[in-house]
Amino acid sequence: MNKKLAIIGFGNQATAWALNLRDSGWDIKIGLRENSKSLMLCHELGFDTFDFEKESGHALYAILTPDETHLQIIKTLSSINSKSSFIYAHGYSLTYSHVLDFGQDHILLAPKAIASELRFEYERKGKNGGVYSFEYLKDQSLKETILTLGKDLGLTSMHEASVKDETIADLFSEQTVLCSTLPYSALYSFNKLRENGVSAEVAFFECWHEVKLIANTMVKLGPAKFFDLISPNALIGSEIGRSIFFDNQYEKKLEQILYNIHSGKFAKDLESVDFEKVKEEVKSFWEAQELTHVHKRLEKDLYQ
Repeated sequence: MNKKLAIIGFGNQATAWALNLRDSGWDIKIGLRENSKSLMLCHELGFDTFDFEKESGHALYAILTPDETHLQIIKTLSSINSKSSFIYAHGYSLTYSHVLDFGQDHILLAPKAIASELRFEYERKGKNGGVYSFEYLKDQSLKETILTLGKDLGLTSMHEASVKDETIADLFSEQTVLCSTLPYSALYSFNKLRENGVSAEVAFFECWHEVKLIANTMVKLGPAKFFDLISPNALIGSEIGRSIFFDNQYEKKLEQILYNIHSGKFAKDLESVDFEKVKEEVKSFWEAQELTHVHKRLEKDLYQ
């Protein structure tokens, strides 16, 4: 098997892919623009680079840049080599942009882990999961290569799924749990305790630090064993919280979010959003929170 891969981009996810695959015996080259800020880091880490806007000859690419850049990158790469095949780490651009207008093979290989965890678990010989899709793959001989690539990334549990399902589930989970409910409910709970005189450290431990501990236990044990394990106070408290928060209005809000994703409204609205402006606003909001200052004060003792 030819273990050669050209990775476009060198952000967090691309870096984790490059390191894991190189350590697994792959020949990795990093495609960047001529004046990319990532060139120095690539060379420091010992990776060969090439200008993907000019150089041809690569048969298999992993496109690991932001979604909004994919279409232009595919246009560029296709004009240089019409027989290349493309791997995507998630299905957004396959679903909502026009990358499929180009006739090459398009493959989904989506690790279900953030970049730091993908690398951490690989280094400690741990476990990670992911999904893949061959629905836009014409060259069937590539299947073995892609499955081997996933294994060499450190994915110990890989499951076939449609691109549409992966895309919708990814967007839905971010909006309903992972990047919304978890951090913001933790923040509001922390602030409420502080308003009622609870010390910053105690509020931090209860509302932020323990999120990781509880989530790890949930994932490790599964839902039934988790609720069998927790204390009587925690069990009764969970039922009280469930009865207050998870009512018909909550269900309707979930349906609205899912409808916006299914209908394409979210993708369309995203086109008019000034991402950098929103990012700065969110960053400023969180930097102003007492919770952030407490985290900075305690992180050396807890996380470093």
